[in-house]
Amino acid sequence: MKYIIFDIDGTLTDTTEIDDQCFTQAIEDTFGFYDFETNYGHYKNTTDSGIIDQLFRERLGRSYNPEEQHKFILHFCNLLEQAYKNNPDCIREISKAAKIIELLCQQEHLSIGLATGGWRESALFKLRCAGINIDGCTAASFAQDAMARQDIIGHTIRRMNVKHHREQHVSDIVYIGDGNWDYLATIELGIRFIGIENKRLAHLNDIIKIADYDDLHQHIGMMQHID
Repeated sequence: MKYIIFDIDGTLTDTTEIDDQCFTQAIEDTFGFYDFETNYGHYKNTTDSGIIDQLFRERLGRSYNPEEQHKFILHFCNLLEQAYKNNPDCIREISKAAKIIELLCQQEHLSIGLATGGWRESALFKLRCAGINIDGCTAASFAQDAMARQDIIGHTIRRMNVKHHREQHVSDIVYIGDGNWDYLATIELGIRFIGIENKRLAHLNDIIKIADYDDLHQHIGMMQHID
């Protein structure tokens, strides 16, 4: 059995732009922070929880508390919902993502997981809007589960191991993502990486990159092509 674990934003859903816009506005509205770095790839942990933790520590000398987290997530999700209501095209699937998840979940020799740096509530909302059904996935982890991306992926792996009553070897685990931070997390964990081809991975010449989910089958042993 192989584990195939997916990131969400930029990997399954075409939502990086609207997510960043709403995330930035939610930080300003909820915490009153302004004039901060909005290229979120520059933060120590490129996850929703990690970014907010870093901003809190830099500006207030402490991390956020559960009440502040809840307030932020509520406002962030409200902004996403309003943006989607105004323009449904702002939340779409990456081409063929829904079909690839459906097909992979039907493969007996594969187990499918999710590991994203986004909050659970916002991630599930975007997946629903994009028409991606994740009911067949074995496990999913989110920004609530850890601040470091490698720890979020590790959380999903542990949950998959519990579900399957096994200790999966790292050579049989693949993470699919679209950011340099995704690649670095897989290096830390010692697992395989497949990148979604885009400018954030353009500097990496020695990794597997796919421009279309039609190309995924040859890298993971999928038994069926996408129609």
